[in-house]
Amino acid sequence: MVRVVFLFLIAVMLNGCATVKTYSSLDAALQNPEHVERLKITNKSLGTLPPEISKLKYLRELILFRCHIDSLPKEIGALTNLEKLSVTSSRLKKMNAEIGNCKKLRTVFLQDNQLNQLPNSIGNLTALKELNVSSNYLDSLPHTIGRLTNLEYFYANGNSLKNIPDEIGLMTATRFLYLGRNDLSELPNSIGNLTALTELDVANAGALLHIPETLCNNRNLETLYVDATIYVPACMGRANVQRFRIVMK
Repeated sequence: MVRVVFLFLIAVMLNGCATVKTYSSLDAALQNPEHVERLKITNKSLGTLPPEISKLKYLRELILFRCHIDSLPKEIGALTNLEKLSVTSSRLKKMNAEIGNCKKLRTVFLQDNQLNQLPNSIGNLTALKELNVSSNYLDSLPHTIGRLTNLEYFYANGNSLKNIPDEIGLMTATRFLYLGRNDLSELPNSIGNLTALTELDVANAGALLHIPETLCNNRNLETLYVDATIYVPACMGRANVQRFRIVMK
């Protein structure tokens, strides 16, 4: 009996240590579509992905780095088991609405591209934990972003954002929010509803930007990044004297 239990534990340990094969060629992946869970392509001029990408039904991670891809095809919506999508430094200009069908996504990295908008369907990705759209050309965020109630990390710094929708206040799980280096004229009062917020970056987010007093009620905020032009209300930090700090950039 002891031997059987021992062998069972060994099998469990070996199974847990098994690594998922990473395919680095789209052609190779499409030859074995039912076995592909991770596809990583780097330094390729793709232009776009072929419609056949929809055959990768069991794909969990799609990683494209420096691939010069203008857009993701609508067939991306067929990848319903996708948990991680990373398209970075690839000159990506457009995200199709079908991305909203990938409801198992937990991580989306789209930084260092040429996106000027996000589709409204981004709000369908309610399992998202981390969203990075930094260093793009975004001038607004869709109101549907408020549906991302499980999002913990949101990076939107280094864009051209003019405003932040009030619905951001519905993202109550958000702990790290980066809005620096934008063109904001104001922050919504609803940002005070982000009671889990630990770190907020608004340095160079907009000239003479005011921090809403509603943020003063936050008991978890530890770090606030600002620049010399940001107005910080006097009430900030009174409830967090020991932990709270303002960092000038």
